[in-house]
Amino acid sequence: MFDQYYNRLNKAQKEAVDAIEGPVMVVAGPGTGKTQILTLRIANILKQSQIEPGNILALTFTVSGVASMRKRLAEIIGTPAYAVEINTFHGFCNNIIKSNPTEFPRIIGGQSITEVDQINIIQEAITELALKELKPWGDPLYFTRAILAGINDLKREGVHPVEFTKAIAKERERFATIPDLYHEKGPHKGKIKGDYQKLQKQIAKNDELNVVYDFYQQKLSERKLYDYGDMVMEVVREFQNNKDLLLQLQEQYQYILVDEHQDTNNAQNKVIELLCNFHADPNIFVVGDEKQAIFRFQGASLDNFLYFKKLYPSARLIVLKENYRSTQKILDAAHHVLAGEKELKANAGHQNINIRLGAFSGPETELFFAVEDIKNKIDSGIAPGDIAILYRDNRDALPLAHIFEKFGIPFSIESDQDIMADHDIRKLLLLFRAIADFGSDERLLEALHIDFLGIPPLEAYQIIFRANERRISPYSIIKSNLPDFYAKLSDWASLSHNIGLEELFEKIVRESGFLAAIMKKPDVFEKLGKLNGLFDELKSLVERDKDFKLSQFLTYVDTLRTHNILLKRSVAVSTGRVRLMTAHRSKGQEFDYVYIVLAYDGHWGNKRRPNLLPLINITGSSGTDNEDERRLFYVALTRAKKQATITYAASNHAGQDQLPTLFVNEIKPELIDNIDTEAVRQSFKDKQDILFAPAITIGPDIQSKELIRELFDKFGFSVTGLNNYLKCPWQYFYTNLLRIPKAKSKHQMYGTAVHNTLKDFFDGSKEKLLPVGFLLERFKTYVSKEPLQAKDLDESLAKGERSLRGYYEAYKDGWHRNTLSEFNIKGVQLTAEIRLTGKIDKIEIHDGNEVRVVDYKTSKPKTRGEIEGITKTSSGDIKRQLIFYKLLLDKFDPPVGGGRYKMAAGDIDFIEPDDKGRYHKETFAILDSEVQDLEKVIKTTCDEILNLKFWSRFCDDKDCEYCALRKMMS
Repeated sequence: MFDQYYNRLNKAQKEAVDAIEGPVMVVAGPGTGKTQILTLRIANILKQSQIEPGNILALTFTVSGVASMRKRLAEIIGTPAYAVEINTFHGFCNNIIKSNPTEFPRIIGGQSITEVDQINIIQEAITELALKELKPWGDPLYFTRAILAGINDLKREGVHPVEFTKAIAKERERFATIPDLYHEKGPHKGKIKGDYQKLQKQIAKNDELNVVYDFYQQKLSERKLYDYGDMVMEVVREFQNNKDLLLQLQEQYQYILVDEHQDTNNAQNKVIELLCNFHADPNIFVVGDEKQAIFRFQGASLDNFLYFKKLYPSARLIVLKENYRSTQKILDAAHHVLAGEKELKANAGHQNINIRLGAFSGPETELFFAVEDIKNKIDSGIAPGDIAILYRDNRDALPLAHIFEKFGIPFSIESDQDIMADHDIRKLLLLFRAIADFGSDERLLEALHIDFLGIPPLEAYQIIFRANERRISPYSIIKSNLPDFYAKLSDWASLSHNIGLEELFEKIVRESGFLAAIMKKPDVFEKLGKLNGLFDELKSLVERDKDFKLSQFLTYVDTLRTHNILLKRSVAVSTGRVRLMTAHRSKGQEFDYVYIVLAYDGHWGNKRRPNLLPLINITGSSGTDNEDERRLFYVALTRAKKQATITYAASNHAGQDQLPTLFVNEIKPELIDNIDTEAVRQSFKDKQDILFAPAITIGPDIQSKELIRELFDKFGFSVTGLNNYLKCPWQYFYTNLLRIPKAKSKHQMYGTAVHNTLKDFFDGSKEKLLPVGFLLERFKTYVSKEPLQAKDLDESLAKGERSLRGYYEAYKDGWHRNTLSEFNIKGVQLTAEIRLTGKIDKIEIHDGNEVRVVDYKTSKPKTRGEIEGITKTSSGDIKRQLIFYKLLLDKFDPPVGGGRYKMAAGDIDFIEPDDKGRYHKETFAILDSEVQDLEKVIKTTCDEILNLKFWSRFCDDKDCEYCALRKMMS
């Protein structure tokens, strides 16, 4: 497969793939095959050298970039692709921290902080500190968000408060030596000139920002908290101070590749530099394009390539100039917007047509044109997924979505959506408020109008009328007239003080009818995605404070709204749908037809954004906002393969004139065809009724093979998924594919704590067996973090201490200590369509590559017959796990350390004793014939899933909650 792909490359691409030694820098413009050369170069390294996949580190900017690179690499080399370390910078640093917990006590022993927590600490600082510039008298908290943005920027640059102090001092020294600082004559003689007064105030603001930054860091340390930026900074700090850890990682990662290098910030660059400093000419390969540096707001520097050249003067420079995506006219137009040393040459073979430009009378006409034009394309046979609308800001998506729904065209919003803006989520939050404020007439009356509760509107109005007429509480009337609703509301209110918030959330969502209601909606997939996003946010808060209550969650939601913090969630499914996204989100993607909309001056370019707290130049990099906007427009334009359309409205909603973005005027007129906007205006006038037509929501068809395949590819197929499917296909569908919100039971929480404890214990016992005290202490720590109620926590602590102490005494003299715990296999390609995944509790490594797999069970011991599924009440799920693990290991290539593991046997290890206090471990030698039989079952099962053969089937359990959910969709 490698040779087949390699032979298609041009000369420069082959040079990049073949240059596997030493520092290499590749300038890769849009459409020049960047991902292809990255993946082929990884394949070539494995082909030409003796290293293992785990000795290669590939870093990229986004999670989607990681998935794209791994998928492409798997097409070339198969299963070993999952052993290559491909990650984002934050994901890579997070893995280092988790793998070396003793080196990062602040992170491992702390809790991650939310943006609301950050704001609270900053407001605390403003209140307590003696500030002047950042604490205006009329509104002392005015600079809160600006301070937070400043601190985040400093962390992205890897600048600590001490370093920032030095930078400010240097800026003061520079300020004092400005030759024309003062007016030399006139009425202002001896006074600092106006521009320099602004600079002086900027320095003073930076000085106070540093005071707040130092306060902020102290509070994080005192409260054992850390923020998103700390992960990279902590790794940099540890690399600088812990040479042993750095050396281990330098020995492991012998080849490093960095994608989208122009988007890395200083802290990320420092990670790369430290990993590479073992050799003068390390095997570091960076790919990027300064023209596409569109993330400077996240700390990316336009000087990254200069930085690389300075660091490695002997680096080989390779420039890719052949574009395999766009027409020459699109490339020429992009070159006029943003020129460079080398012009790209089109090599895609598309018909070379001009860019279309439309200046419409108003925003409604503009969007009407775009959507009607897209409808005509779809009617002519063009696939919706080959069309994209790109816009500048997330908020631009709403008017577009509105008119798409009027036309009934399937679309997918792939920019981040605010979960709190969803009208169904708002209704759910209204119900939460009525529960949290049980007894409040106002909250109750609001809840009466929530449609999924099933209260007829007339009855709701009658209740309100009677309550007002009789001057009594509506609770009295509801208790008599709606006893079932009153009983539920009362029960939920009571439970809100007595059970965990995760469990309460799940209970309300199901019992209120909310889940049933959204299951019947045409956009059920998006609705479930937003519900999961809300549940994930709630879970993260509970992880930090297991006693977190519903009232606190609602206060948290209010704080988000007060500070305009969006609770973001990307829930799009792109299959068979027109793609709507910001230009930033379009990076790394391509479409046959691209519409760049709302392209007026002040929106694309010349944006008026006041910078309340500009930082002093701490990096030496430069660049204006318009340069950033220019690069963004360049990226948007170069997403198009066959045709690009640019539109804007000549006047806004208020009737004020608008000009096109300045970038449009820089494209040569001979490359542009002007749209007959007068004809469009007349067509829009004749079809005004469409604005008042009912919205037609066309969500992803939940019964679509394309959707199921997309989800199946995303999550892979695990033994848990297999067991769920064999038990009930709908349990698999809702749990493993749609992933409806599900709170952990107390037994699952207990099991999680035990598994984490045993991982730490065996990881730490490789040289010398740790004492039983360590085992018990780790368990206490882990189980105390779980959101267990007080009674359940006490029971779990007692049970865990008793079971683990006995378990230790029973086996302490016989444990094998060369082990791998919680061994995560991200992917094994069983077939081109089936990617198997799994996490094995423990692998004991014996002679050579012979291993023994251990699977822990925290239930009471079972007999061999029950494990194998040969008794009347057993299903064979447990034995099936061991067979599945052997199948995984038979096909898995370890990241480092030689060939594949040979599973000699598998143990089902019961951590709980039987009623007589005895511990049981059942050992099975897994036969090849059993693996072959399971492989057939997996292939049959996956065929049923991917081809929807299960859609009309139900399990035998008449009380199955998952079959009940399926029936809701009928």
